[in-house]
Amino acid sequence: MKNALIGMLSLALAIAAFLTRPTEDNFRAFVRTHGPGAAKAEYHDCWLWVEVSVDGKTVCAGLFNHWWDKGGRMERA
Repeated sequence: MKNALIGMLSLALAIAAFLTRPTEDNFRAFVRTHGPGAAKAEYHDCWLWVEVSVDGKTVCAGLFNHWWDKGGRMERA
């Protein structure tokens, strides 16, 4: 019973992450607000989260409708 409950809660968490990840429109708005240096940024969808990379390096990640940068700062999408 405990394992079934853990499985259901894990599934609910994964569904919530999938449905609330930042969209590509949020990414475009994020690029516009962070200046011309972010113009080369690329959007990568990873099913449960999204990543923004510049020159092949991940700059920030999006999960649960928020953006996190490498320093751990969070910004609402």
